[in-house]
Order: sequence, then structure tokens, then C-alpha cells
Amino acid sequence: MAILDGHVHCGLSLPFANIQTRWQEARISGGVLFSPVEEIYDRYDQHFTDSPGYQESREQVHTYLESLLTDDIFLFWFVWNDFVLPGHTFCGVKWHRHASEPIYNYTVPQCEAFISHICERRLPIILEEEFHHTLEIVRRINGRTPVIIPHCGGLNGGYIRLKTAGFFENPAVYVDTALASAREISDFAAAYGVERIIFGSDFPFGEPAWELDKVEKLFSGQERKMVLGENLLALLGKVKS
Repeated sequence: MAILDGHVHCGLSLPFANIQTRWQEARISGGVLFSPVEEIYDRYDQHFTDSPGYQESREQVHTYLESLLTDDIFLFWFVWNDFVLPGHTFCGVKWHRHASEPIYNYTVPQCEAFISHICERRLPIILEEEFHHTLEIVRRINGRTPVIIPHCGGLNGGYIRLKTAGFFENPAVYVDTALASAREISDFAAAYGVERIIFGSDFPFGEPAWELDKVEKLFSGQERKMVLGENLLALLGKVKS
């Protein structure tokens, strides 16, 4: 059974060797890599727009990630306000923002063009945003491509708030388990099934071995196989021999 980590930060400031060691110790064979936030934009400046230094940083980190591509490594493109389209080595998108961070230019034509492009390519989006932005982005996507809510929604307004709003009833919405509580993961499985649950660690903020142990205690048999790898492969349209 292939165990795949669906939520890992990796870049020039956080080299692959760091996560590779943790994966080997935890029997994890690969997973989804995307850039650390700090290599995409200045998250500590709410008024940040862009700079030549960050433009170069985004290009460099995505090139670095491309150098790591293997059959078990899946690359997600970290979108920012330049809305540069992901290359074809990227099979998904990371969309990230916290309330204290600079805001995405959601109203510009380039944003709509980016959304249309990734929907046409059916690239899954790991979406981490404030509650109202999360609802609006998923409304705009309108089921055209899958959306993965990390941490079972812990940083998208909270699991219970999203569940109460009926958000998880959307069949195009998935969750990952990274840093989510066992109670929330179990509740999602009971309410919606396991087909839309993706194992993730959120390394370096989560420890892969510990996050894996948490999930393995919750599921067994075929359900465990689905959560730990099969759901991600199905979502990405990958076939394992």
C-alpha cells in the first residue's frame, strides 16, 4: 500500500532532504509538495503587493520543485497576485492566505482567467483562506475542479462553521487531515464518507509520523488505504501499477 502525504511545504529554504528523512522514517513513499509561503510573498506585510525579489523567488522555488519530480512526487503551483499560470509539470494548485496577510486581487480579470484555466485542466486546489473568501472562491469554481480544504477547515473558519453552513455537502469539496483533530476527521467520515479525505502532515508544522499514526488509529482496511493514498491518486488521475 502506497502511503502518500498530501500536504508538504518544500523549497529552497526548506530542502527536500528535510522531508525525505521524515517520510522514510514513517514509511511514506511520496506526496504533494508546494512552496513555503515565505518564498511566494511577504506574509508579514499586509500592504505587500509585489517586488522583483519575490518575482524571482517564485520562479526559483517552482523550478526547484520541478527538479524533484518523480512518480511519487506531485507538484502543486503556489498562486499569487501575478496569477501566472502553472506549467504542465504541476498537477494542482496551492491557494493560501490568512486574515493578517496581504489580500489576493480577486476582482481583476487575471484572477478569473487563472480560475478558468485551472478548472479547464481539472487541477485540484488546496484552498486555505478566510471563511467568506473560501465560500466565494468555491462558488466561483462551481464544481469545475476539486477543492481540498486543509486541516478539515481549521484555518478556513473552522470545521463546525463550515459544516453548519452546508459547505461539505458539496461533492467537489475534499478535506485533508493535517493537524486536524481526530474528532473532526471522524465526524467528516461519518457524515460524508471517506472518499473525500486526504492524509496530510503539513510539514514542517506537523510531524509526518505523528500525523500518520493519528490517521491509522482512525481507519482500517480499505478505508485506511483510501485515506492514506488511493483518494489522492484518484483525485490527481494517477494510476499506480
